[in-house]
Amino acid sequence: MTSEMLRAAIRNNALWCNAVCQAQGVPGEFSATLWLHRQGTPPFYPDVITLTGADNAREQEEAIAVLIRSRKGGWGVKDSYAALNLTPLGFESLFEADWIGIETVGIHAPKEQSLTWKRITTAVELELWQRAWGAGDPPQTTPIFAESLLRNADIAFLAAFESEALCGGGILNRQSNVVGHSNVFAIKKRERVIRAGLVQKAAEIFPGMPIVGYEHGDDLSDALELGFTSLGPLRVWVRS
Repeated sequence: MTSEMLRAAIRNNALWCNAVCQAQGVPGEFSATLWLHRQGTPPFYPDVITLTGADNAREQEEAIAVLIRSRKGGWGVKDSYAALNLTPLGFESLFEADWIGIETVGIHAPKEQSLTWKRITTAVELELWQRAWGAGDPPQTTPIFAESLLRNADIAFLAAFESEALCGGGILNRQSNVVGHSNVFAIKKRERVIRAGLVQKAAEIFPGMPIVGYEHGDDLSDALELGFTSLGPLRVWVRS
């Protein structure tokens, strides 16, 4: 079951990345072993995602070697099974993480009564959501998510409010028979509280479906405390 959920989590993530690019008018391409984007993706999104593991690593490395010769500029690769060696191609490991998954019955968190959750439905709301999500150091000011994503019933942008003040949020996407959760952010709140509310909303909006994603560091620890299971490792590579 875990391996099935892992494959679904990886496929879900690739479909989500493709949806973000397609909403900007430039979808990527799928092969049997890779999702790839030749023109360059929005900030924080990879140009390549591997869809299969070590058995196809050599083939994937050769495809990436050909791909990076097609244009200048930075490249990012999500090595979904942590199976590649891209150092000879000039890549460096940016971070390692774990794929995570949970059945909705396994969520170990009481509902935070002070929070009110709202699904984002308009361009104005999306602009405010993106501004809050991107408020980091340094801030992310380039819009990434197109308004057309709001019209997709399988995608939900969610914001949490406390006393009418936006205090966090995240994104859900239902694809490949699972619900991916991503882009979790918190303002003056522990991110664990926001993630707990987000996965509970996932259970309400997309009932009965497993929830997946990936995390590392403290965010991974928080997710495991909520009842998520580690499904397997991944690695993100970058090349200037």
